Amino acid sequence: MAWDCIVIAARLTWRRLGLLLTANMLWLVLSLPIVTWPAATGGLFYLINRVVKEELDIEPRYARLSDFWDGFRRYGLRSSLLSILDLLMMAIIIVALRFYSQSSVEWLRWLIGPIGLVALAWAGAQLYLYPLLIQRPERRPWELAREAFLIAISYAAPTLSLLVTTIVLAAGAAVLAGPVLLIFFSLLGMIETVALRLVLIQQGEIIPIRRPEK
Repeated sequence: MAWDCIVIAARLTWRRLGLLLTANMLWLVLSLPIVTWPAATGGLFYLINRVVKEELDIEPRYARLSDFWDGFRRYGLRSSLLSILDLLMMAIIIVALRFYSQSSVEWLRWLIGPIGLVALAWAGAQLYLYPLLIQRPERRPWELAREAFLIAISYAAPTLSLLVTTIVLAAGAAVLAGPVLLIFFSLLGMIETVALRLVLIQQGEIIPIRRPEK
C-alpha cells in the first residue's frame, strides 16, 4: 500500500503542480502566525481532497484555489480543536515516557515498552488525522483521533512503512530546503489523503472508479 500511495500521490501532485504549489505557499504564509496554522491546514487538506476527487473519482467540478479558502472557513474551528487534542496527546505520551524512564522503581520502567508502542501508533495516526477531518465532517475531534489511531493499529505494517517514508522525505526536504519546501507540504498532504483513500477502499467504503477506455 505504501508504494502505491507514493506513486499515486506523486502523479497527482505533478498533474496539479501549479495549483498545489500556490496552495503550499499560502499554507506557509498563513502558518507563520501559528494561530491560523490549523485553519490553513484544514484549507490545504480540503483543496487536496478536491483534487483527489476530481482526478480519481472523476467528479465534474474542478478543484481551484478558492477551495483552499472554503476549507479554511469551514474546517478552521474543528481543525484547531483537533490540533490542540493532537498536541495534548503528544505531550502526555512524552511526559509518560520521560517519567517512567527515569523512575527508580524497576517495574515502572517496564512500562516504557508499551508506552513506546502507543507513541509509535500515535505517530502513525498522524497520517490519517487531517484527511479524516475532511472525510468525516460530522464527527468530533476526539472521534477522528480515535479512528486515526485504530487505522494505524489495524494497518500497522503499511502505516509503519509509509511513516518511515514520510520521515525520510521530510529529512530530505529539511536538508535541501529552499524550493523543495514550496511544494513539500502539499505533497505530504497528498500522500496522507491518498493513504486514507486506499484504506477506505480496502474497507469497502470507497469504490474506485475506472476511467472509460478511449
